[in-house]
Formats: sequence, structure tokens, C-alpha cells
Amino acid sequence: MSLRELKFSNQIQEEQIKSVYHKNFNYIITERFYFQQRWLYAAYRRFRDFDKYLILIHLVHKTFKAYGEFQINYSFDEFYAKETYEIPKINVIDLSRELIISKETTRRKILEMERDGVIKKDKKKIMINRKGQEYQKPKQSIESMARLLSRFTEFLRKAGYLDKKVENSVLDKKIRDNFTQIWNIFFEFQIPTIIGWKKFFGDIETWSIWAQCAYNQNLVMNKGFKDSVAPELTSDNFVEKLNNEGTQGLNAMTISELSGIPRPTALRKLNYLVKRKLVKKDKNNLYLLFGVPKLDLAIIEKDANLKTIRDTNKFNEERFIKMLTKILNTIVFS
Repeated sequence: MSLRELKFSNQIQEEQIKSVYHKNFNYIITERFYFQQRWLYAAYRRFRDFDKYLILIHLVHKTFKAYGEFQINYSFDEFYAKETYEIPKINVIDLSRELIISKETTRRKILEMERDGVIKKDKKKIMINRKGQEYQKPKQSIESMARLLSRFTEFLRKAGYLDKKVENSVLDKKIRDNFTQIWNIFFEFQIPTIIGWKKFFGDIETWSIWAQCAYNQNLVMNKGFKDSVAPELTSDNFVEKLNNEGTQGLNAMTISELSGIPRPTALRKLNYLVKRKLVKKDKNNLYLLFGVPKLDLAIIEKDANLKTIRDTNKFNEERFIKMLTKILNTIVFS
């Protein structure tokens, strides 16, 4: 456990991060998609139940937030060496409201986690057992986060804010050394992101499937992950270009494999997305976002779904920039 004093004179400003982000948007959006899809795949694999996993990480986040309030920071190894750790008291009504899960379902999933040894109630205390810790141990996500941050430090170097790019391995170690502090910042971004999309799509599985289609069309639009070259792509025209230029879809089997969601469930969710006109099935049985012949700003402004997707993307982008600023100031500019 450690407590470290920040040198505020070394800190980078949010506006500087924002400027670099937008200047390199065409590259960074692909890294964001990559990170998010790997996170969703790993999250679903834990319980085969997104809502149960959301409850668990919400409880872990409350614990990390409490650590931060007392200026406590555990490394990855220190935190996961614990057999159990106490979490703040669960209020089912608050949990249900905050996570958009019915009270009955919230109670049932908490009881299931207790029965399966993930959490344990001891009088007024609620503990997360080692089994629960293993369920949300984010090894892969730390690797993905280090990769994303390393890529961003290269853009910071080009902008003159750093002398050199910070390598993945260095950032991976720094995240692990400051684990509860960094993952608290990540959860501050990730949990509201999940809840926001859940509110729009109806459930997290549907969002995960839709997002997989979006990631694929982004790759098509950029003609390959490593050589993303679309200088005209910006956050303002991203939804339009995703529809107009990301013209190669995915079949249901591939979507199922990439998301980890069983094919029958994936097909049911895809049919729902087609009915809402958020996805279109072409003559080759491939699924594409929107499927509008030529999408433009005027069409987006008139379509409630398209407008919500665009505005939600912009809102999440602002929050993502805040997260980047906080994490980089903790482990790079410090």
C-alpha cells in the first residue's frame, strides 16, 4: 500500500489531451473500440451474465472509491493477495436504480453470487471472497489499457508533451503498482458508459453485439487495424462515415464468436436491432449498422435513434478524455 504526492507543476491539462485526441481521432477511435470489445468479451465470459458482472464491479468500485477517500492505494498483487475484503453496505433499491436492473432481479443475482461463494454476508458486513476477486481480476484489461495509453503517449510525443513514447510494459507495471487508484478512475468512466448504452439498447448483450458491428465497420473504413489512414475522419462525422464507408458487414456466427455471446442469443438480439433499424441485414445475410444508402447530418438530426447514438458517442468521448487525463497524470506526468 502506498501514498504518493503528485507534482502539480508537471501535470498535463485536459484541454491538451483533448487537442491531441481530436488531432489523432482516426487512430484513437480504433484503439478505443479494440479496448472496449476486449473488455466486453472478458466481462461476459465471467458469468455469462452481464448484469451480474455489472453488480460485482459496481461493488468493487465502491470499495476502490472508499480507498481513495482515505488516500489508500493497493498494488495489483497487494489487493489480490487478500482472502476477502469488505465492501460498503448494499442497498438493493439504490443498486437497482443506479444499474437499471429490477429490484427482484438485483436481489436474485446477489443471492446467486452469495450461493456461489462470490460474496459473503457476515452480520452487517458484506465481503467479496477470493472467488469473487478472481471473477473480476482484470489481467487482460490492464494489458489492453497499457496498449491504449502507450499508443496515446506516442501522439503526445509528436505534440511535444513527452520526450518519448512510453512502452506497454512500463505502463502495465505502473497500472499494477497503482492498481486500486487507476482502476477506480477506469470504473468512473466504464460503469456509466455501460449503463448509458444499456438504457438505449435495452440490455448490455444487445449493445455488445451492436458495438461489435461498429468495430468491424470501423476497421473496414480504415482498411485495416494497424494502418488506419482516414485523415478526414473526425468525431463530428464518425457516425456518417461508419455507415457510408464501412460497407462490409458480419454474419451472425462471426458476431457470436467475437462477442462470446451464444449464437441463438446473438440472433435474437440482431433481430431486435433490425426491428429498431439500428442494424440492417443485407442480401448476403451480413449485418451492417444503420444500412442507410447515404447518411448525412440532416438525416441524423431527424432520426431520434441516430441522434441519440451520435450524442451519446460525443458525451462518452468527453468522459474518455477526462479518464485519459486523470490516468496519465497519475502514472506518466507525476
